[in-house]
Amino acid sequence: MIARSDIFSTPVWHENFPLPLVDELYDAAYRIKANTTEVANRSNQGGFQTKQFEWEEFHPQAKEYIKSVLEEIFKDYDWRISAWWYNINPEGASNMPHAHPGNQFVLIMYLTDGDGLLQLINPNTTRINMKGIQDNLASPEVKKGDMLVFPADIMHYVNVNKRKEDRLSISMNIQTGIGEPY
Repeated sequence: MIARSDIFSTPVWHENFPLPLVDELYDAAYRIKANTTEVANRSNQGGFQTKQFEWEEFHPQAKEYIKSVLEEIFKDYDWRISAWWYNINPEGASNMPHAHPGNQFVLIMYLTDGDGLLQLINPNTTRINMKGIQDNLASPEVKKGDMLVFPADIMHYVNVNKRKEDRLSISMNIQTGIGEPY
């Protein structure tokens, strides 16, 4: 019998965020949208993506909660949030395939249900694929208040929002090293 081992796996951490804070961040997304002329739309297609903000500008209580989660995940490493931004995808909007170069991890916080729209692309897709493209995608099931953390070099995209309601999230870039936390 031929033995098979999957050696290189991809870690994805899934955590829940306190819903009262999620609602505050949801409201803040629309305040920022209404009061800003500077948008990025780096990967966003048909929606709204803010410029990148400094970590110091993040909601103080939410910042403490994220800090506690990341300290548990990266307990043996330095880490810092290098930037964060809002994504608002109305009906028909999506995010094209992208990665986050210059960073080691990405954090996505869902301010609305994810609806299975996030697609993580298997980093080994250049290798032989015996079952077809669908086996090269993973779609984590996320709800309002969920956070995902995954490696920044994983290509990912968001399928078209088919709901009438906007789909909102916050994305963060995380840089890591060895030593004490930042």
